[in-house]
Amino acid sequence: MIGRLLVCAAGAFLSIGLLIPAVPRYLTGPLGQQAGMVGVSLAVTAAAGVLARPLAGRVADRAGRRTALCAGALLLSGTSLALLAVGPLPLFFVLRGVAGVGEALAYVGLATLASDHRRPGAAINHFSVVVNAGLLTGPVIAETLYAASGFAAVWITAAAVALGSAALGLTLPKTMSPDTESASPDPGTGQARLFHTSALRPGFGYLASVWGYTAISAFLPLHLAALGGGSGGLHFSVYGGVLVAVRLAGHRLLATAAPARLAVASLLLTGTGSILLAAWPSPVGTWSAIALIGAGQGLGLPAFLRMAVHGLPAGERGSAVATTTAFFDVGFLSAALAFGVLADRFGLAGGFALAGAVSAAGALLFLPVGRNKHEGAPLDHSLH
Repeated sequence: MIGRLLVCAAGAFLSIGLLIPAVPRYLTGPLGQQAGMVGVSLAVTAAAGVLARPLAGRVADRAGRRTALCAGALLLSGTSLALLAVGPLPLFFVLRGVAGVGEALAYVGLATLASDHRRPGAAINHFSVVVNAGLLTGPVIAETLYAASGFAAVWITAAAVALGSAALGLTLPKTMSPDTESASPDPGTGQARLFHTSALRPGFGYLASVWGYTAISAFLPLHLAALGGGSGGLHFSVYGGVLVAVRLAGHRLLATAAPARLAVASLLLTGTGSILLAAWPSPVGTWSAIALIGAGQGLGLPAFLRMAVHGLPAGERGSAVATTTAFFDVGFLSAALAFGVLADRFGLAGGFALAGAVSAAGALLFLPVGRNKHEGAPLDHSLH
């Protein structure tokens, strides 16, 4: 069952990864827009995803994880295919917004299925590896497709792999958990939760982590240009390689270690790497920072998700996953905006320093770690 889940995740996030380089090129090419519109496109997709997360959590808890996954994958497929005929810019932004909703539904459905597994720590870690693999390989495949056959090949391939993910998703269960599938209502409301309080602390930790990630994902090319380097393709490959290597090599640690300890290590590594970009503006300093941030990001998400779903019945895990992952989009948007303001006034070093400080400060949410050293362990009793 976990194999099919991972193949579904690979298809959904490969579909998303294929569009990462293609959408900006399409906006500034055939649609004739300035580079600033690329930022607007990212903001539209991220905002739609944030707004859709509570709905995605409710769908996963009430209608089943399979329903959320399949609905999200179908939206990703449809919006990619619709790019073949897109005309006016407003319609393009509508499609990007709907794609954000699809991404939210697919992610929450898949991640909640992983959290239902009898070995949730291991399943969440494997899931996160596949997600990153799809996002990292998608741009490489997209560039090859574009060089061979243009944008149409990218749109059709992205639609096809997402559709395949939806089709395979139909073979998955509504939940992998023996728990009840009905949501537990909030006291006094009689309704399933849209936001889950157990996910707030790991969610804010994830937000702090995302500030460090944003420092390199959005601004590394500018930093390298200032140093007289290239566009960052190799740096991003190394970052992704370190992240995936940490999750693969440390799979047992990530599945069984106290998630609070992992969260502290993740945030300190990410924060140190971001600050290093500001304090050591050189090729060696940049490579060192990339390695630290990649390692920090590799430790983070599995720990945050394990914390969020620990001890919850099946009917509340979708809401917890949705609440935690919504902080990614909030963190990315807030970090990008704050970084841009600081970079204009104090240069890139100011932005990197702030991003590092926010990430490192996030570790305070999980101190003292001794208080939480067993948090998440009962979920993984079958590993011992």
